Amino acid sequence: MVNPIKLLIPYITLIAILPLIVGLAYAGSAEPLAEASKFISMATSVGVASVGAGYALGKTGAASIASITEKAELFGRTIIYVGMAEGIAIYGLLVSFLIWIS
Repeated sequence: MVNPIKLLIPYITLIAILPLIVGLAYAGSAEPLAEASKFISMATSVGVASVGAGYALGKTGAASIASITEKAELFGRTIIYVGMAEGIAIYGLLVSFLIWIS
């Protein structure tokens, strides 16, 4: 089996370098390094929140499907937990927007 850390290295590199290039190429900024760090922090907040939400959705989704197959009336309760797990990605996007407007 392939080590998952080795699979993540290109994506982590892309997340770190691409916003730096975009920030340095940003024409309207007096401080391109400050703008680049904003882009890096925005990409990191969205990326980490999305990975966390994906992991949480996988775990809660599998558990909710298992509980629904045993007892069908638990559907309403389990869908709440899945929705709360999706909120993690939305919070990451919100943090990214707050960094962008600061």
